[in-house]
Amino acid sequence: MRLPHLPQNPHRRRLLKLGGMALIASQTGLLAACSKVLEGSGNTVGTTAATGRWTSGGTAMIAKAGQLPNPFDATPGNACQLTCEATIGPCHTHSVERRDISDGWDGLPLCLMLRVLDENCQPVPDVIVEIWHTNYTGGYSGQIQRMCNNNQDDLDKQFFRGYQRTDAAGIARFDTCYPGWYRGRAVHIHVRVQTGEYQADDHAPASVITQFLFSDALNQEIFTGHVLYSGYGQPDTTLDTDNVVGGESDKSPYILDVQRLDNGVMLASKTLIVRREDGQPLCRVKGAHGQGGPGGRRGPPPDGQRPDGPPPDGPPPAH
Repeated sequence: MRLPHLPQNPHRRRLLKLGGMALIASQTGLLAACSKVLEGSGNTVGTTAATGRWTSGGTAMIAKAGQLPNPFDATPGNACQLTCEATIGPCHTHSVERRDISDGWDGLPLCLMLRVLDENCQPVPDVIVEIWHTNYTGGYSGQIQRMCNNNQDDLDKQFFRGYQRTDAAGIARFDTCYPGWYRGRAVHIHVRVQTGEYQADDHAPASVITQFLFSDALNQEIFTGHVLYSGYGQPDTTLDTDNVVGGESDKSPYILDVQRLDNGVMLASKTLIVRREDGQPLCRVKGAHGQGGPGGRRGPPPDGQRPDGPPPDGPPPAH
């Protein structure tokens, strides 16, 4: 299928340049404790917009959170089913090995921890976990399908792309920022697990390629109340209408478990169950349109206007 060409928008480009000037929420001290579990296994999302608990400042704020808690159970149990496959999508390109994948972009600081286990619930060390996602404006970096970028300047950049090798416990950590949204998709992070050496090609062998998302309630909270995200309006796609996971009756395997640290940093985590042999068949995530999650990017509407959001200039920068 031929992907449509979407025009670049100078108003969005101006907003990108101003975004780095957004207000960093003030904090006192270096706080390490978790305040509350927000979502995941049936937990309730807190009303952080009213209290201003989500901070800005990008990944620099993660270091100020102090020692991070371990979000994983010491014993994962013995009921480990393979993580289902999702599309790699049109916005994947080469990644570099690094923990901080932000390239200095501002945003709600997000520490993402992914644990890789096998079907016997045993950790899988020294495998590559690669992730990629948008910045808070809903744009990707890199030389990819043109509709994935919303700023011409981003073609030669690599923000919010990277890979890490799992440690002895099967855990890979990334310092990043909460993604933005674009038309036709719920807010998500792409994940690919590879063994051996890193291979950037979309068709390279992989233990699994999948996507993780955030709850509708959390998205609504952030895109309503956060200084950097609220100017883009509410996402036009929910989990139920998403063309990658919308057809799943139980979406919990694809929703990240989220905690809010006391200084407003987000800690998100998830366990992936991978096959030991790449040739072993995988289940397929069911999209809202019954096609197994095609995952195409529809891109922003003309002039970058959100269907329910502000004019294309967005909110004025905070100083």
